[in-house]
Amino acid sequence: MLTHAFCQALMQREIPLRLEFVQSGATLSDFPPPTSHEVALVGRSNVGKSSLLNFLAGQRQLARVSSTPGRTQLINSFRAEKGEFTIVDLPGFGYALSPREVQAHWGKELARYFEGRQSLVGVLFLVDARREVNAEDRALCQWFVSLGLRVLAIQTKCDKIHKSQWAALRQTQAQALGLAPGAIVSTSSEKKLGLKDVFAGLAGMLTQALVDDETP
Repeated sequence: MLTHAFCQALMQREIPLRLEFVQSGATLSDFPPPTSHEVALVGRSNVGKSSLLNFLAGQRQLARVSSTPGRTQLINSFRAEKGEFTIVDLPGFGYALSPREVQAHWGKELARYFEGRQSLVGVLFLVDARREVNAEDRALCQWFVSLGLRVLAIQTKCDKIHKSQWAALRQTQAQALGLAPGAIVSTSSEKKLGLKDVFAGLAGMLTQALVDDETP
């Protein structure tokens, strides 16, 4: 169960989380009722969601990494730190190789998840640092915000760009997503950069969720 003490420790954490795979499912009905606060992992296909999960956990094969867009087509849940909270890895959006009926299914299924999952408190929204944020990215991000979810944008693949450009890219992409400048962090799973910044942002998100729970 999530505690303030854990959030305070997470704010300063510099080592990987203990993440354990729980289960996969094709629909929300495949999952039991939630037992902890949940954070959704969202991003375009091939943005690096699996690589980021492995980076957060300090493992190489916790999540399968593929260069083929749309490979992850199941909802996968991971227990963090023996149940302090749960990370839910969702299928990448925007992929063109999956059949239309699969995309239609996920559109309805994920709308149900974001609009009705009471345990969901925030979203880790991944964006490729090398790509421009487009209208679909912004619309999805702002939909999360309109639902009352906290959003932390995570730039991936920053090792492909000179570090002197990171600050300007964060400002540009945060503005394009409609987020505050502090709601975006730079990472590289390949070079193991940005872990502490992700944890600090995640800690803030979870702390506010606890405060909300305690507010009458």
